[in-house]
Amino acid sequence: MHDDDASKVEQALDEICRVGKGNLEAMKAVQDFLRKEKRMSLRIVAMQTLSKIKTNPQTSTGTFKKPLVFECPGAEKIKRVEIIDVTCPHCHKKGTASAAGFENEFACESCGEIIERELAESCIEKCPVGSECVGPERYRKYMNGRKKA
Repeated sequence: MHDDDASKVEQALDEICRVGKGNLEAMKAVQDFLRKEKRMSLRIVAMQTLSKIKTNPQTSTGTFKKPLVFECPGAEKIKRVEIIDVTCPHCHKKGTASAAGFENEFACESCGEIIERELAESCIEKCPVGSECVGPERYRKYMNGRKKA
């Protein structure tokens, strides 16, 4: 599965996803791939493949099942690091910043002052397992950032 050509790797992962449901060897192969692969885009595809081929025991209908990270769009958005274009309100220089989806403030690369941004509403605010889905620390930071908005 390891190849310099990312499209070949994606095709292999698609094929595993298509035929590997519940196959322990397929799951081990994808996990082995994840341990060695450095390219984030392929790691994401591999995680999605793993979540599709993994068999989970059925839970009773009376319990709420915590969503897998890659199945929950709100959690994915909160955990994802974004590269954003910013103009510092302090030094007025334009630049880029990297901020996780739960961070409402970050430091300016030029002057070091704190820049605040507005956080978009997410489903984790209303989800009964929202704090479990993204983790208590990220959830707390996200909710504090939303309160400031």
